Formats: sequence, C-alpha cells, structure tokens
Amino acid sequence: MSNGIVPMPRRPRRAPLGRCSLRFDGRPHSVKDARDWLTARMRIAGVPEEAAENAVLLLSELATNSLAHSPSGAPGGTFTVRAFFSPGRLRIEVRDNGPADFPLPTAPPNPEAEHGRGLLLVDALAHHWGRFDSDHGPGMFAELRWNTQPTPTTATGHSKR
Repeated sequence: MSNGIVPMPRRPRRAPLGRCSLRFDGRPHSVKDARDWLTARMRIAGVPEEAAENAVLLLSELATNSLAHSPSGAPGGTFTVRAFFSPGRLRIEVRDNGPADFPLPTAPPNPEAEHGRGLLLVDALAHHWGRFDSDHGPGMFAELRWNTQPTPTTATGHSKR
C-alpha cells in the first residue's frame, strides 16, 4: 500500500463557445429573457465585463426595436438572437420574423420625446452595426471589439495608460 498522492484526472477543457442562438416570444418581457440568456453565454465565453455590459445594452436596444418596428412585436411574433464569439470580438444579431422592407428611422429624435434614441446608443457603443437580410428574415446586428492582449505594467505593477 502506498501513501503517495494520486493525481486527480483532469477534466476535459470545454470547447470555446463560437456561436449560439435562441428564439424569443415577441413580447416586451422577452427582452429581459434575451439579456439574461446572452449574459450567461458571455460568462461562458469569457467576455470582459465592460464589453459584456455594452453587449447587454446593445441587445436590449436591438430587441426593443425589433418589437416596436417589425411584425415581431405583433401577437404571435418572435425574434431570434444570435451571438458569434471570437477572440476580442462579439457580434450580436436580432432577427425579425417579418418582411425585409421594414423602415429604419431617418429623422433625428425629438429631444422632448420619451423614445427614439436607441440607434444613437447603438452607434455610440458598437464598433460596427447595421441591418442584414437573410433567408430567415431581416434583422439588425452590432459588433463589439476589445483588446485581448494583457495590459503592459510598469516596474511598480501599475498599468500604463
């Protein structure tokens, strides 16, 4: 009999999360469900905190616009969220279940209006965003990017700016 330490078997590394998607009911409460779903996937994928917070805001705006400006928000409507993960990058898509000819707002929002600033927020947060058409319906996308390189440190251990 040996008193030696027996190494524990290593757990296999989880494959990196590449892409995922889920369809949601076209109801306002589903926007929160979509945010929660994306948050869980970003945690698995190791998306940095600041990028994850921005991604949740972007998804919220795109999903809300889908409900407000397409048949996705009609009774029985749905929207699909897709997330594509790669090193230093996340692409979020919200696909509508309606026709490809839904209009994008072109006039600047009224400063007194309660709504109408969602795409301004998307433009401010996303590195790239826009509209797409697919065989499964039209939608909007937003992309985030972040630095995957460690921040260099000085001799005292503080980050350089």
